[in-house]
Amino acid sequence: MLPQCANNASSPSEDGEAEAATSEQAEAQVRKATDPVARGKELYVSYCQICHGLDGEPGPMAEELKVQPPDMTKIAARNGGTFPNERIFEIIKGEKEVAGHNVDNMPIWGDTFMASEGLESKAEVEQEIRHIVAYLETVQE
Repeated sequence: MLPQCANNASSPSEDGEAEAATSEQAEAQVRKATDPVARGKELYVSYCQICHGLDGEPGPMAEELKVQPPDMTKIAARNGGTFPNERIFEIIKGEKEVAGHNVDNMPIWGDTFMASEGLESKAEVEQEIRHIVAYLETVQE
């Protein structure tokens, strides 16, 4: 019985580590919106706006790029008034190559999200990309 009690008992340092881990998990949950559009905006601001900017303006890194990023608020306008959800998904995911979106210019977002967002599956990566697509659809002019 003593070994089992010893295994269940925690030292003060273990308690501190457990509290820190719980705090980190709670903080991560706070940062991740549950609404798909709000989550998409979080991701866009964290990963995309540095090149693509907010509100249609180029981001701070745009001048460093070989190909200037397009105005993200005019995607639908450039596509006959229809927002091409699947095409945008494929571009972000890296399945559809377009000027400026390749290994040399834009990260492979699946790999980036796996590491940065702590995702564990292809389905989770695809869901995060779909959140970005949902957000982008809401900012169309």
